[in-house]
Amino acid sequence: MRNAVKIGHFIATTDNAAAIGEKPQDVVFASDTLTAYLTARVTFLEQLAANAIPKHILLANFSGDASWSRYIAGLEQVFEEVGLHCPPVTGSSESNMPTLQSGLSVTMLGEMQQRSPFEYEKLSWYTYGVPLVGQEVLEQPADVAQLQPIYHAWSEEIVQQVWPVGSQGLQAEFSRLFGQQPLKSSLDVEKSAGPCAVIVLGINPQKEHFAQKIFTRNFEKLCKNALE
Repeated sequence: MRNAVKIGHFIATTDNAAAIGEKPQDVVFASDTLTAYLTARVTFLEQLAANAIPKHILLANFSGDASWSRYIAGLEQVFEEVGLHCPPVTGSSESNMPTLQSGLSVTMLGEMQQRSPFEYEKLSWYTYGVPLVGQEVLEQPADVAQLQPIYHAWSEEIVQQVWPVGSQGLQAEFSRLFGQQPLKSSLDVEKSAGPCAVIVLGINPQKEHFAQKIFTRNFEKLCKNALE
């Protein structure tokens, strides 16, 4: 598993956002709904990386009571996008102390799914999306890897491994996946990908032609010694 932890029968994934939101002293201004959506998006993708589907969500809201309903709307948007019902959400809001900047944390508890076994070295590997961070994510939404095609291809086992890329950038994730083997990519592999604006996908080679039809933008095959 990537950034997931097994707790009993559940897979736990989490992500947070700070100084992003609607407060005057936030570093990046974005609606609370969009901030929650992007945070939940990362957490959802980490569930897919662990071959799990979320069944419960824990929300920690440090922005005040007024932000709660807007954050919930952002969580629900993630599941609407992929055609799933939003799981129950529990959590709490900081209401005793007013904060100068926004903050939230989203944790998802998911159940592992039965899927076909595969061998990493036999998969075809692609990047989907463009590394973006901060204001770039708001200005270039079409270049952010989209949830709906990822989930569709994953559920059909066209994509057999989802590997989100976050603030450490592509090179860090390449090293985790492939060791020190050199890779060819037109993307900036050292740049932060922010809220998983780019994803590494391990694709069933026999279904590669289906993937080409699903991912129509910013979809690039990785080349390394072990891969053609």
